[in-house]
Amino acid sequence: MVNTSHYFRQSHGSCKWRIILNRALCLMVLSTLSLTSFASQLYRYKNDNGVLVLTQTLPAEYVDKGYDILNLKGRVIKSIPPALTPEEIQARDAALEAERLKQIAKQRQDLIDEELKQLFSHPNDAVRVLSRRVQDIQGVIEVKRSKIKSLENQILEEEAHAAERQRKGLGITEDSLQTLETLKKDINVTQTDIKNLYGELDKVLKEFDIKIKRLEIITGHPASDYPSVLKQATELIAP
Repeated sequence: MVNTSHYFRQSHGSCKWRIILNRALCLMVLSTLSLTSFASQLYRYKNDNGVLVLTQTLPAEYVDKGYDILNLKGRVIKSIPPALTPEEIQARDAALEAERLKQIAKQRQDLIDEELKQLFSHPNDAVRVLSRRVQDIQGVIEVKRSKIKSLENQILEEEAHAAERQRKGLGITEDSLQTLETLKKDINVTQTDIKNLYGELDKVLKEFDIKIKRLEIITGHPASDYPSVLKQATELIAP
């Protein structure tokens, strides 16, 4: 008769050892995989002496100084630049802000250019508009100057009447004095109007100078009529 209990104990013990062995093998494989994964990349950085160092781990004190990540074949797979200094951050932000403002200015100029092209197909079109504006302002100035001459003549007449009364031994009337004062005030107001008109003319010239020169750029055509109109306006402004 076979001793089955002894066979069973022997078989059971062998099974336990196989389980333990399998577990040990699994742990070894996992450990090997972990080590392989851990060592799948290298770090290259400069130490405090400026010497290149190649290691499997990156010391914390060198993280902000920049480093390279290499694969096991020594090929760089990623470069991490040094952290920016406060001065570099300020310079970067200033450059970004300058670029932002540049883009805003470009967009604004593009809108202005589009409006100019809709208003004028050629720079000389803008020159003709400028010429009419100059003539209009010149016309108003001439009217104002004529008014001043008229007021000055009225003052001369009023003063002549006052002198005549004085020769006759009569005093100057209050009405005469009031009239002279009013005429002189009118002359001052009119002279101020003329000064403002010259200011308006100067403003118009500057405005159209920008428009005409910009039209020359965006259309590629010269403003051939501009010099003569500009000369006319300059002579008007000159004393």
